[in-house]
Amino acid sequence: MFSEIKALLDEHGRLSLRELATHFSMTPEAIEPMLHILVRKKQVRIYLGSCGTSCDGCTCASAADGVVYERITEEA
Repeated sequence: MFSEIKALLDEHGRLSLRELATHFSMTPEAIEPMLHILVRKKQVRIYLGSCGTSCDGCTCASAADGVVYERITEEA
């Protein structure tokens, strides 16, 4: 599952928690722990807010829409 998450992020760049959950037919609460493992391993970075900043004034429908993940590449 971890390699599939990384491959999807490699293909699409940044994806929201909801987009990732939907792709894998999971709830955001189910996939989020796996994403946090990848963050701890410094393979993925997390952005809060759809624009990559804090969610002040954000128009996200829910927190799952405002949390965005991006793959960390070797060049970064």
